Amino acid sequence: RSEPPQRMKVLVYGATGYSGELVANHAARAGFLLQVAGRSEEKLKRLASRLPGRVGYKSFDLDDARALDAAVGSVDAVVHCAGPFHNTYKPMLEACLRQSKHYVDLTGEIQVIEAISKYDGEAKEKGVMLLPAAGFDVVPSDTLAYLVSEKFKREFPAHFPSHLRVAFHFNTQGALISRGTAATMRRGKRGILLERENGEVVEKVAKPKPLRERQRCSFGLGKELTVKQANMADVSSAFYSTGIPNIICQMSDVASMSQLKHVLTPFSEGVSSRDKSGKVAKEQPIGPDASENEEGKCFLHATVSSSGASTRQVSGSLECPAPYKVTHMAILHILREVEKNNFRAGFCTPTTAYGSGFLEACGMKKTS
Repeated sequence: RSEPPQRMKVLVYGATGYSGELVANHAARAGFLLQVAGRSEEKLKRLASRLPGRVGYKSFDLDDARALDAAVGSVDAVVHCAGPFHNTYKPMLEACLRQSKHYVDLTGEIQVIEAISKYDGEAKEKGVMLLPAAGFDVVPSDTLAYLVSEKFKREFPAHFPSHLRVAFHFNTQGALISRGTAATMRRGKRGILLERENGEVVEKVAKPKPLRERQRCSFGLGKELTVKQANMADVSSAFYSTGIPNIICQMSDVASMSQLKHVLTPFSEGVSSRDKSGKVAKEQPIGPDASENEEGKCFLHATVSSSGASTRQVSGSLECPAPYKVTHMAILHILREVEKNNFRAGFCTPTTAYGSGFLEACGMKKTS
């Protein structure tokens, strides 16, 4: 009687953060041999005891190269959840390359994706996959950009798809962001917009437009919403997924205002508030609760077009679950594929790795 094959060993670093804990919880429930890691031994011990199955924990800082290499070397794949990623990606990614292990992260930072793309050759030599932006940033939008781009190429084979526009909208619950996401957003350059122009990421000074002059987008909802340019990670990732050299991202004004409110007044950990009677309220959460993640929705719209005298255009829309729900669903899909030895060595985006497979895996549906 043969023994069942051993499950894949996975290290989740940054596991005590909001997204990290979601990923760790679902990876443990899926049966992966899990190690949770981060800097706080006390928090990690509590987390490991709450998770299903036999979950190990390791406490170390990313500047401790010996501990980092030992932890990475003991697993098959790393899911890096500790942001802001411009401060943390390099030591973890380079440890994965030294130890020949797969690297997956949740970054939504344009410059981090650009930096990771430069490690493509080394990752191919090591036979491992580097897959940044494997959460909500950018799985659904990358999937939509890929689908619309492929449709354009089929319908207009004589035309070059030169421009991509990707727009985002969220319902009230879908617009909620965690404390960590808010911290990353607050660190961005104010008044600067990033877009891709002729294949290069460029900075442009934001020039506010009156509402009546702004573009509108229906998102497949049957009504048009005003949108404005936004710094979303697809400015980087969609270039590698589609080859389209000119890319801008937009967000509905409604969703943008909602997210701005959450950036200015984020969820906070360990901060209590008092009601009018003076009683201390329960500890505030660090991100959306389970019901908000179930009720949250995101709506995406993408347009691919050619330039020149005879412009051609293809558009499409997607509806998907709340961002943090998409994140853990996407990570589980990736881990299951890697466990089956289905991966592409080198730097990848979600769709260069797995095509349209995230549509079903993450509960997305086409709305137009």
